[in-house]
Amino acid sequence: MNKTILITLFLLTAILAQAQSSFHVSNDYASKQGRIDREVAPAIVLRNLTGKTLDMRWEVKKTNLSQGWQAVVCDHQCYTALVSKKGFVLKPNEVLHDFKVSFRPNGKEGMGNLELLIYDVNNRKGTEQRVTFSASAQSTHASFNSFPKESNAPKIYPNPAIEYIQLKDDFSRVKLIEIYNVVGRKMQKITVNHSNEKYDISRLPRGIYMIRMLDSKGHIVRTQRISKYNP
Repeated sequence: MNKTILITLFLLTAILAQAQSSFHVSNDYASKQGRIDREVAPAIVLRNLTGKTLDMRWEVKKTNLSQGWQAVVCDHQCYTALVSKKGFVLKPNEVLHDFKVSFRPNGKEGMGNLELLIYDVNNRKGTEQRVTFSASAQSTHASFNSFPKESNAPKIYPNPAIEYIQLKDDFSRVKLIEIYNVVGRKMQKITVNHSNEKYDISRLPRGIYMIRMLDSKGHIVRTQRISKYNP
């Protein structure tokens, strides 16, 4: 009887040990906004939770880029846009502070999303994690510096939102609002009538969204990330 109990406990311990991830990802979503003349590189932190070297791998699952954009993945080094999967090593207890996706707008306004799978090669099923990287870029004339104070920049609220959103725009520059999900699909398009009007988003699924605010010429005035909750 005691022998059976010991064997059972040993098997449970082995199963639990295998189920525990050998590494930690700081976030499953990383976003950043920047300018069209510079790379925009949202990043996460990877941490080896063990005292042994891990054989890691990343794979690109989905990519959605504005026309003219490029995106490259960087672990310990950056690769070309043609590389869609790569193995790399995490040393014992190593912390990789700058695992990132470098989006290159190449002088064009827009947005980019790239979804990655990251896993321990020796235990893919138990460790696979999905991470989405998102970026937006705007012209220098439409950057935050064009506002007298950052507090005067257009802003979507409330955040988190449930049934509606409102726009605070002291300079009445925003004429159109576009809402994208984390994989870059446009979910809703809103024509702005005036500041502080309520706009219905109750049909959007719960999740994280990137909101793009555009002026009358279609230039990006600002991008903002919001959370949508359904009670």
